[in-house]
Amino acid sequence: MKTFIVQFIIAILLLGIFSCQNNTETQEDTTEEIATENEGIEASKYAGEWKSVASENLGNGSFATRYFNLEDEKWEIKFTLFLDRLQENPVFVFRAVGKYEVQGTSEKVEGADNAIFGFDNKYITLLTDDEEIIKNFGFADCNLEKDVEKDISKDGCSFLVSNEVCGQEYDLLKLDNGQLFFGMRPTEGDMCIEENRPTVLFYPLKRR
Repeated sequence: MKTFIVQFIIAILLLGIFSCQNNTETQEDTTEEIATENEGIEASKYAGEWKSVASENLGNGSFATRYFNLEDEKWEIKFTLFLDRLQENPVFVFRAVGKYEVQGTSEKVEGADNAIFGFDNKYITLLTDDEEIIKNFGFADCNLEKDVEKDISKDGCSFLVSNEVCGQEYDLLKLDNGQLFFGMRPTEGDMCIEENRPTVLFYPLKRR
């Protein structure tokens, strides 16, 4: 039963939580593009540390918490996956850092701004020693040590792809009643191309 649950989670993750298609832009090109175009756009209103209000139900038997640190141009995310709402069975932490750009008003989501988040570095920290879970998540070949962060920017790890495969994501930002919203990931495909930018919002985040 455990194997089925984990495999089901993986299937959903591959559809949209982190998976990305091949991208013709290099990470260097993406970073340069963001730095060049990020002129005259107000990003400071989103600056701060933000975290999940509660465990976020991913709808597939797994739950997550998210932490974002947004500065005027730089950003950081920490995404932690759990196999229970009470956060007693963590699996991994995905962390990424880079530069971001607020591009302007969204034409599809009222009150939101379009944004592009570039990846300079991606990391994973394994939080379980359950061999079955590790195998079913595809982490067995990543040479991970429990509780030790590993840089996966170059080679990726399972469904957590390298910077070469996905150098940026196209997303949304919206402030509403003191809470911050990002976009909800598509059920198919990825957010590595602008055409797949979300059109609805995900769970709210509160200031840390």
